[in-house]
Amino acid sequence: MATPTRLAPHRNRWIRILGVAFVMYVLSYIDRTNIAMAIPALRSELGLGASAIGFATGMFFWGYIVLQIPAGRLAAVWKAKWVILGLLLFWSLVSFSTAFVRTENELIANRFVLGLFEGGVLTCTIVLIRKWFTRAERARANTVFLVSIPIASVIANPISGIVLAHFGWQMMFIVEALPGLVWAAVWIWAIAEQPSEAAWLDPQEKARLVAALEAEAAESAPVEGHWIRTLWHPVVLLLALYNFAALMAEWGVTFWLPTVLKETGLSIVAVGFLSAIPSAVGAVVMILVAISSDRLQERKWHMIGATALSGVFLLLAQLAGQGNTLGIVIFLTLAVASFLGRFGPFWSLPTEMLPPAVAGVGIGLVNGAGNLGGTVGPYFFGWVREWSGSFTVALTAGGISLILGSLLVIPIRQPRKG
Repeated sequence: MATPTRLAPHRNRWIRILGVAFVMYVLSYIDRTNIAMAIPALRSELGLGASAIGFATGMFFWGYIVLQIPAGRLAAVWKAKWVILGLLLFWSLVSFSTAFVRTENELIANRFVLGLFEGGVLTCTIVLIRKWFTRAERARANTVFLVSIPIASVIANPISGIVLAHFGWQMMFIVEALPGLVWAAVWIWAIAEQPSEAAWLDPQEKARLVAALEAEAAESAPVEGHWIRTLWHPVVLLLALYNFAALMAEWGVTFWLPTVLKETGLSIVAVGFLSAIPSAVGAVVMILVAISSDRLQERKWHMIGATALSGVFLLLAQLAGQGNTLGIVIFLTLAVASFLGRFGPFWSLPTEMLPPAVAGVGIGLVNGAGNLGGTVGPYFFGWVREWSGSFTVALTAGGISLILGSLLVIPIRQPRKG
């Protein structure tokens, strides 16, 4: 189905649905990861060690897991729009409160609650996209939404570095939390749950889209037994294990990359701009991989190839040598860009292989179980830094984890679609 480029922007679902969701997730990702830029200041002002910071950031993911399956189920059988709105309001308020943290225990509690309210956002948005875009469009649609991840880093890290340098880490959390509260009003106005409910959608486009989505739903295998059986569907379990291995490496690199660069002697402003480079390159790679995946209607091998390449580049990062800023940036840029390339085909797989009524549950388990790796990665990277004095061992473990994760999903059989 072609993108309806001739429609006015506010009547174009690619712009209205994906654009508003894109900004929403940019804000989510900024509030989730801006602590990475604040780590050097938190360590010096609050007297926290690297392992303590790693443990606190890892607590985000324990909270993140809690609402995955309930939110996914609610989004599938009720309204993804309203579930996301509630999460948006609550996570913005919690992120704002990070500015008032003073102790290790307060930071741990803050990160856990932030994770709790951010936890269902990705799951619910993937469900929403499933209701708005056909199978032939889905990798591109998912990528337009998920490219918010690297774009958020490109935007946030330089801004965070400037705010940190002039106003301190407390003001950084305040400034970057407020837009979420404003965007909630835009979300209410712009988002419809599905095409049949969108008064703003062109009537011809609506009829064509509803018919195509209903035809795809009719092709799905019927749900047998209770929806909870989805939790041990072989595809769901393999994708969850894969996502655990992948996200352990990703979040370890994401949270500690600014610190790795800072330890080369750079200023915090320079760190902010340099740490944005991998994400900027990653945004381009995401789009190219998604276009290829949709053109070939192939998901699994696109996902495997991007993930395995990311692992290889993390292993090669050891060649850069400690203190070699250029070498570190080059290899980590290649690793992060390859990793981000997996997202479009990866999140298309469960929506295409599970019936719509239970897809939210499967996505919730994949995202939640996968993000358990987020509890391991930051803590492991911090512990290794204290134990060895460098991040070499952690980067090696991350590379191996990505390669092993890519091997786990080889048994998945993607059905051929006409």
